[in-house]
Parts: sequence; C-alpha cells; structure tokens
Amino acid sequence: MVSQEQVVLGIFILSFVLILSEVVHRTIAAWFGSVLMLLYGHWTGVFHLHEEYNSAGQLIDTYTLEHTMLGWIEWEVIGLLLGMMIFASILELCGFFEYVAIKASKMSKGDPWRLIVLLGTFTTLLSLVIDNVTAIIIIAPVTLRICNKLEINPVPPLLAEAILSDTGGVASMVGDPPNVMIAAAAADATPALEAFSFNGFLFKLGILTFIAWAATLIYFRWYYKDWAEKKSPHVDLLMEEDEWDAINDKQLMYTTLFILGMTVVAFSAKSLLDLEIEIDGIALAGAGFALIAARPGEEIREGFINDVVEKVEWQALLFFVGLFLLVGGIGDVGYLDQVANWIFDNFGDDEVKLAIAIIWVSAIASALIDNIPFTAAMIPVIFSITEASGGTLSPEPLLWALAMGAGFGGNATPIGSSANVMTVAISERSPYPITTREWVRAGLPVMLITCFVATVFMYFFHGALYAPL
Repeated sequence: MVSQEQVVLGIFILSFVLILSEVVHRTIAAWFGSVLMLLYGHWTGVFHLHEEYNSAGQLIDTYTLEHTMLGWIEWEVIGLLLGMMIFASILELCGFFEYVAIKASKMSKGDPWRLIVLLGTFTTLLSLVIDNVTAIIIIAPVTLRICNKLEINPVPPLLAEAILSDTGGVASMVGDPPNVMIAAAAADATPALEAFSFNGFLFKLGILTFIAWAATLIYFRWYYKDWAEKKSPHVDLLMEEDEWDAINDKQLMYTTLFILGMTVVAFSAKSLLDLEIEIDGIALAGAGFALIAARPGEEIREGFINDVVEKVEWQALLFFVGLFLLVGGIGDVGYLDQVANWIFDNFGDDEVKLAIAIIWVSAIASALIDNIPFTAAMIPVIFSITEASGGTLSPEPLLWALAMGAGFGGNATPIGSSANVMTVAISERSPYPITTREWVRAGLPVMLITCFVATVFMYFFHGALYAPL
C-alpha cells in the first residue's frame, strides 16, 4: 500500500527527473510538480496547515493550504536575487558590462585559459564579500560578452565561474546563503557560538577553500584542455578597441556602482554590527535607491524602467519559487528530517566520523536539491541531537561540516545552488546554453575532489580548527 507521504515523494522525484532530463524547461517542470503538490494536498490533506496561537496557547486560526505553501518559499532569497538583478539590469543598460568585457578580453590577450583564471579568480574573491548569486549576476553577463567578442564557447568560463563562486562562498559568512543561515543559528544558540563570525569563517575555512579552489582550476585545465588551446581569430582587432567607447552613460554607471558599493558595505555591516534589517531588505532598498537616482541619458531614457524590468531573469525567480515549493512539500511530510536523523543514528557514536558523514550526506543532498532548504532542515536537528547527547557531542564541528558539504556539494548539478541556477539562466541568452549533462560532467568530479579535501581537513584538523574553543 502506497502511503500519502510516498506519493508526495513520487511527485518530487518526477519533477526532478523532468528538471534534470530537460524534456521541458526546468521552470515548467518545477511548477508542474508544485501544482501536483497543491492538488494532492487539497485532495488528501497530507500537509500540515500553518496554525496561529495566542499568548495563552489557544488556537486562533488555521490557514489555507495556499497560505501554508507560500510559507515554504524562501522569500529572503527571492528578494535578494531580484534586488541584485535590478542592479545588473541598470549596469547593462549603461554599457558597464561591455566595458568590463573589453577590458578583461584585452588583459587575457585572447587566451581562453587565461580568461578562465582571470574571471574565475575575480568571481571567487567577489564571493568572499558578497553572496555568490550576486557575484554570478554581476560577472556572467560580462563573460557572455567577452566570449561573443572572442567568438569562443562561453560554457567553460561560465561553469568555472559558477563552481568557483560556490567554492569561494564556503569561506565567507556572507558568500553562500547556507553560511548566512548557519551563522544566524549559531548567534541565536544558548550560549552563542562566537566562532561563526565573518572573520571566523575566513579563518576556519579559508585555507581549505584555497586548496579546493586550486584543485578545481587544475581539474578544469585538464577537462577543457582542447577548448583552452583554441585561439580567438579576432585578438588583434580586440586589442585595438577602446573600452570606454562601450559606455552609454557614465553618470548612470558611476551612480549605480556607488549605490551598489554601499549596498555591499551594508551586507557586511549587517553581520558586523548586527543590524535588524535582513539581507533581502538591503538588496531591494539598494535597488530602489538606484532606480530613483538613475538619470539616464537621452539614448536610453525612453522606456528605461521597461528595459530594466525586461532584463530581470524572471524565469529563474519562478524556478526558485517552484523549487522551494517542491522541497517544502517533502520537508513537510518529514523526509528531510528522516535523512538528518539517519545520519546521527548511524554515525553519532564518534564526533569526527559524524562530521565527515555530514559533509558527504550534505554534499549529495545539496546536489539533488538546492542546498538552502537542506541546510534549513539540518540546522535544528544538529542542535537537538547535540543537546540530547548530554555534552558528548558539540555543535561547532557539525555546523562547520554542514557548511563544507552544502557549499561544495552544490557544484555537482545545475540545481545544487542558487548561483548554479542563475548561471544556467544567463547562459540561455547565448547560442550555447549549459546542459545538465555538461554541468554534471564538469561539476560532479569537482564535488568529489573538494569534498575529499574537506574530509581530510576535518579528520586531521578537527581538534585544532573545528572543535569548540
């Protein structure tokens, strides 16, 4: 007899098969599964409806299934993406990306491998100070323009940027959404876990991330060796171009870059000064200020707001909404908690072994579903199990292991992290969209390599780096 929970899992698996097989567009597949979840939930009542209680513990109201499902969506992520997409749209309209494309192309001198190293390194460093999704939104459109000018396939550099942004984000509290969630949970713990600060992430995970970054570049050099040896036929013409000719409106560019810089500063200030405003609020406020301050020149003034809205990756945002609904469904019926508890039931007798298990299970799970909802499911389980152990287990090494596994595991598939989804969406603007097959061939080995490096670090440096102080 098939249970209702198993039917929900079947809908989830069917949706992900459609997403990964690319039989239909991933956004359509995600929404198809979400609609099936909604209809099946109404038919059977399998999902737990959100309830509201007063201060005396009395039930005030039970919300509808639609309202409950909306609560499964990580609106903080959607708001962050939308805000940064608006910044990217304005910068694209004023010619900033074209300027950077010409500049970077000239620096690479038309060498494809040098281009990967330049852009990949820049993306990694960018992911240390802002979230990796924002880094991709900024750098991926530039990459497309560079590759168009050089007449080379943009897939290898786009893949390298996405994977290196995931890798670089592991070492930063603000670089990867799972890290933001882990840091927030550590700050709310009793007593607070002070190691999970901005500097703490850099110190604990910085060397690990550098080694993983180097290993990733080595693998890409081998995997794309044929692509890297092809030279652009237009290098001479490119070197003669003046990058400043690409700017349509300098005032608009400077204004937008200044506000973007202040927004990034606010991202860091939130964690350092413990500001009340959330990351998505900062991003949307910054985008709003950028739109208000924008005074585009005559060439791009007419229809400016329509052009900005048109360049937002709405299909990517809709895909994220559908993805959150799918994952929220299997989370509501208990499957994510079952996975988390299975880890502790099988590996909870030894803290190091448990931490290593979390790295690999988190990596595998993050490759199959977005790492944000899996991290959200794992955090409370880690705290509840460590409390139940009576002091035998401590949460610090387990949370560090979760950051490693969720960050590195997202590299394996195009839906493993938010940055990956954005990269695929942006690649569809070119004649060479990134396919699931190509991503897995490039990303899965990187996931295995980087998780092996993380395992070595956890085994040898557990006491020195990751155990509680």
